[in-house]
Amino acid sequence: MSDIENDIDIVKYNKKKPSVVDGSQKSEKKKNGSESTLKMTQRSSLKVDLNSLNQGKENGINKKIDENNYGEIEGVDSVKSILDVSNEIIIKQEADILEAVTGCQEPNYYDVYGKMSDGEKIHILKCKEFSSCAMRYFCPVSSREFSMKMQLATEEEKNETEEEDFDNPLILISKDCRCPCLCCIRPTMNVIFINDNIKIGHITQSFSIMDPVFVVYDKNEKPIYYIEADCCQCGLMCRNNFMGKTDDAHFFIYDYNDRTNPLGDICKKAAKSMFSIADDYSVVLPTKATFEDKILLMIAGIMIDYQYFEMNTSSK
Repeated sequence: MSDIENDIDIVKYNKKKPSVVDGSQKSEKKKNGSESTLKMTQRSSLKVDLNSLNQGKENGINKKIDENNYGEIEGVDSVKSILDVSNEIIIKQEADILEAVTGCQEPNYYDVYGKMSDGEKIHILKCKEFSSCAMRYFCPVSSREFSMKMQLATEEEKNETEEEDFDNPLILISKDCRCPCLCCIRPTMNVIFINDNIKIGHITQSFSIMDPVFVVYDKNEKPIYYIEADCCQCGLMCRNNFMGKTDDAHFFIYDYNDRTNPLGDICKKAAKSMFSIADDYSVVLPTKATFEDKILLMIAGIMIDYQYFEMNTSSK
């Protein structure tokens, strides 16, 4: 028996028997009033039951929300409040001492900061790569299969590194193992809000003969941004030697349908020393970028790091 039927039975049981009143019209009004009360109770019970289905886990049904109402996802509101007033995102790769000493490639860690107009940096997210040893040792970095979890950087976690378990991720990035052949099987990163399985979009490295090109797609598979870099800039062309390491590399962000003037910039910052093993990036955001756009452009910066600035163990 359903919850609604139980509620109706209880109402019937507790309802007092109407008193006998002279006149058929008054008796009919009493009867109609009882039926109206019963229908209102039934509708109220149904409304409460539907609300419990949508909100709680008591009935074993996952929470479903409007894809545009991200504020209902736990943790998204705090990230959104910072990114809404940020004009730049800073991505810092954490240096791994074990990797530097042994040359054995370890999973990558990143810290993400929102930069305010007054220059203040607010720690938003921590990111961790999850991949197999075989992928890291034997597969080219640009073709490596991995997933990456992003979780909120709380006060307790800001000073922690590899010991974090990432049990409460907010965003999941997935990248399949692909060996590109010209315009076929291009590397792609998919991005979702992991708790509610809401896809934000994806980033694809497009085929180009000379200049590196990336295209950002929204959740409806529509291309929204075109990212391009000059292959002849020192920071990109000589990225694995002293000249390249000590120079910036710029990847300019354009509107996909209007590539005349750049709207923003993803910049791989010059290393502080020739022996630096961690990279820093700044993402200057387009002024009209939405919350989802900013998330995708931030992850585009991480993808650029994997495709061009990460080295295999043999290279190191």
